[in-house]
Formats: sequence, structure tokens, C-alpha cells
Amino acid sequence: MKKLGIVLAGALLFGNVGFAKSPKYDASRYKYIGVYNQVEDSQKMVTTMGLEQMRSSIEKQWRDGRDIEELKYGNGHWIGVFGKGNAKNHQTYVVASRWNAIDHIVEDYWKQGYFMTNIEHGLAEWVVVFEKNTGFINQAYERRAKRDEFIEVVNKRWNQGYDLIDFEYGEGHYTGIFAEKKRRESQALVIRSTWFAVSKVITQYWNEGYRIKNIEYTLGRWMVLFAKTAHNPEQGFETAHDIETFKTLFEKRQKEGYKLIDLAEGW
Repeated sequence: MKKLGIVLAGALLFGNVGFAKSPKYDASRYKYIGVYNQVEDSQKMVTTMGLEQMRSSIEKQWRDGRDIEELKYGNGHWIGVFGKGNAKNHQTYVVASRWNAIDHIVEDYWKQGYFMTNIEHGLAEWVVVFEKNTGFINQAYERRAKRDEFIEVVNKRWNQGYDLIDFEYGEGHYTGIFAEKKRRESQALVIRSTWFAVSKVITQYWNEGYRIKNIEYTLGRWMVLFAKTAHNPEQGFETAHDIETFKTLFEKRQKEGYKLIDLAEGW
């Protein structure tokens, strides 16, 4: 299975269990956040200071039979989470300093049967992960300079039958990738200014049968994407104020049968 990496120019809460620390205390500090589902899946976390080192790590993980499941840049670290690869889900990624470079190649990838599954912006570089056999029928993406305009276009895409797959802020724009799927999700996008407020919203949505799909921190606001599907596993999140503690918590959750499904960082 050949895989390619291309460069283009141009505080615990699980179910009804309480917080290990007060969310008010946690809200006042920089933090990494890991969202976990109760799913047995062996994962490996790799952290590097630079993107080139992460690219080398990705190549090694591919050779070892693991695929990229999550990728995040924050507070001077690239973080990659890898899980057991599937030969049918042929995976590749593109690195570009400007999103317009992605504009120029995405149609060719779609024609080859690839769909975007993960986007990340760090140190002035975009990393866009593509995969085959995702179950997606069609795909689109939107970019907007203002948050309100981005929320408006998310609602527009929902009304057109698309689900929001991933979103990221970079180059002064909110970028969202969308997909049409055979089974749609009931989604909701919530925005709050503090982590304490977010923690209360998460509990509310959990009680209504939703699960976290994506968390992002952009321009002083937390944006949380929720989804409700036919199968909603037990879910929780961990927060840590440094990368070593975050990795320790990740290993602890792995041993307890939890899979990391999203990474976030912010204040």
C-alpha cells in the first residue's frame, strides 16, 4: 500500500463522573484537550517540535501499518495520533503554505476517489489529509473571513444535505470541509467564550443524546461540533496543561479502553 505526503508551494469528564479539577480553574489556563469514545482501538501518539519531524513520523507509522487519525498543532508541538490502518482506506496528505494551493489540486483528488478527512493549520502551513473508501458520496468546502458568515454557510450546507466533517481557522479564514453520506448525522455547532461555559454545554448536549465530533479554539472563542447518530458511545474528555501530562493521560485512557477521537488546544 503506497502512501504519499506531498508538499505544495505557495480535568476529566466521563458520563456522569465529575471533574477531577474545577472547570473554573481549568478555564484560566492554556490546555490541550482530548475527546475520547469508549471503543477498543490501539492507538499511538507521536509529538514533534517541527512539521518535518512529524512528516517523518507519519511515514514511519504508515510503514508500521498505522494511519493518521488525528493531527493537531499547539503551543510549539505537532501531535499525531495513529490507529490501525486499512488497506482499502488508502491515505495521503498535502502540505501547503496557502489554501489556494489546495484549491488547485482538490478536484484531481476527488476524481481519483479521495476525500478530505482532516485539516490542520500550524506554523503557517496547511496539512490536509485525504482518504479513499470513506463512505462519502460527495464533498464540498467553504472558507469565510468572519465567524458569523461561516456559521451561515454551515447552516446552508446542512440544509443541502451535507455534514460538517472538520473545520479549522488559518490565513484569516474559517475553513470547513463537508460531505454527503448515506447516513446523515443530526449536528449542532455551539460557540462559547470560556471553557467553563463549554463544559456546561457539553453536559447539556450529552444529556440530549449528542456526542462531540470536533472542538476548535479560534480568536478567543471555543467552537464545538456535536452530532447525534444511531450509535452514541460513552464519551468523555481530558485536559492537560503540558504535552507530557497529556500523553500520560492518553496512555491511561488507552489502557481503559478509550479511543481518542478529537484533539483541541486553547485557553
